[in-house]
Amino acid sequence: MCSWVCPACNTANDADDSYCIECGCHKPAPSNNHCSNPNCKAYNVILSNPEQKHCGKCGAATTYGKEIESFS
Repeated sequence: MCSWVCPACNTANDADDSYCIECGCHKPAPSNNHCSNPNCKAYNVILSNPEQKHCGKCGAATTYGKEIESFS
C-alpha cells in the first residue's frame, strides 16, 4: 500500500519508508501550508500541495504564498 510518492521520481513508497526505494530521496516533511484568510472556511485546513500559492476557496494567498511574497 502506497503512503507517499517521491517528489523527485514519482515512485510509490510505503508509509514506514523514510527514503525513496527508487532514487534514495528523503521523504518530504508534512506540509503546513494553509489559507492566510482567517474568514475562509479553508483557513485551518492543511493543503496537500506545500507550494500552493493561493487558496482555491477564496483566492487569498496561502501561508506559502505570503512567504514567497516577503522574499520578493
